[in-house]
Amino acid sequence: MARPYLGGSSAGIKSLNATQSLSLADSGKTFICSQSSAVTITLPLASSAKGWEGHFILGTAAGNQFSINCNPTDTMFGVSVAENGTNIDAADVVAFASGAATVGDQIYIVCDGAKFYVHGVCTDDAHIISGG
Repeated sequence: MARPYLGGSSAGIKSLNATQSLSLADSGKTFICSQSSAVTITLPLASSAKGWEGHFILGTAAGNQFSINCNPTDTMFGVSVAENGTNIDAADVVAFASGAATVGDQIYIVCDGAKFYVHGVCTDDAHIISGG
């Protein structure tokens, strides 16, 4: 099914270049991310976000970390696919690494109402990192 914003509106695209919290209304969006300054993005609370999804693409690479955090009571699981891959196991943050990530690196996140599941795609293991 075609997305309603194609062919006339950019409502499905959101630029992220400053620290902020995302809402349930941001579900389904593609986020173009900038490392021009240090940015921390906070996801909605997992217990109220079943079905929430977001696609994060690095549009501007620089020497600052771009972090995507879940709330302290939530966790993220998944993998970043690269040369050897990076395991994301019970993390509370995934990030485009400062000074390492390149334009086009991507992180996809989906929530089942209890956890966030992460799939990252990048050209080198060091581009997407996790912690917590």
